[in-house]
Amino acid sequence: MATTKPDEEQHMDEEQNAPRGAAAWQEQRAAIAKRNSETQKRGQAERRSRDRAVDARERVSAVREAKELDALNAQIAKRKLD
Repeated sequence: MATTKPDEEQHMDEEQNAPRGAAAWQEQRAAIAKRNSETQKRGQAERRSRDRAVDARERVSAVREAKELDALNAQIAKRKLD
């Protein structure tokens, strides 16, 4: 039959086993570095996605502008012939 410890005793055991001093500081530092790395990776992915969307809009705009210029040049050429 398994016995369970009261919550207070279990909490005290966890505190005693928790890292202290330099070990605790290094553990926190590692956790922060990991979060920062993950956040940076997410930010880079979002930036790449945003940059691709901007590039796509710019390409569409450039194609539209080229068509408009072709149409205007055709009108100018037609007026010169008249």
